[in-house]
Amino acid sequence: MKHKLALVYISLITLFISLNLSANSSSADTVVKQMISSYGGAEALEKLNNPYQQIWRLNAIAKNTQGNDLRNIALPEKLQVELTYPDSSETRILFGDHGLKIYNDTRQVKAEGPMLDSMRLQRMRLYSPLMLQERIANITLSEKDGRYCLTLKENGLVTDYHVNKETYLIEMVIGTLQMGGMTMQFRTEYHDYKAKEGVMLPHREIKYAGNVNTAVLTLLATRFVDDGDGDGDGDEV
Repeated sequence: MKHKLALVYISLITLFISLNLSANSSSADTVVKQMISSYGGAEALEKLNNPYQQIWRLNAIAKNTQGNDLRNIALPEKLQVELTYPDSSETRILFGDHGLKIYNDTRQVKAEGPMLDSMRLQRMRLYSPLMLQERIANITLSEKDGRYCLTLKENGLVTDYHVNKETYLIEMVIGTLQMGGMTMQFRTEYHDYKAKEGVMLPHREIKYAGNVNTAVLTLLATRFVDDGDGDGDGDEV
């Protein structure tokens, strides 16, 4: 009798865990579907599944200087970021799991360890709701500070997308990184959303490394691969 009761107890616990996991997955899927709608719909978001380019004005607070941030984005594989300052430059190239940094257009450094992981987190930060839907099996849903929090685990990295409950727009993304036995968080806050060819895009980013505000960026232009103007200069937004 005790053996049968134990089996029934185990079966109930297993069912309870299964239902909880199913409910969580369903809830995350529901939030992401609403995000897709709020960002302009699946057809519009397909533009972010194709290569596109952005130019940002960069106020590098940590460096006490200003410059430009040019991004060539072809997710989910490639991200190239060119940071240009008055007296220096840095190019970050990520393709798959291979990364490279180029300083002042001359010195090349292969990205490995935390340097490579930070570049991969930067790429994950740019995932659109449509890309999150494709990864829904690896996403869990919770609530933090009055927002939905979608946690994506991918290739050993963890990224939290904090979503406004009313607008269903991403207000903050936090990537967690292990550095020398310590945990480091990189946070980006998103503001000033505006539509570009039917896609809602943030026009202001505020970045933090830990609790240190490292940069503030303002979007100057976005060019989708299908703009069709042929001049390569991009469109003002």
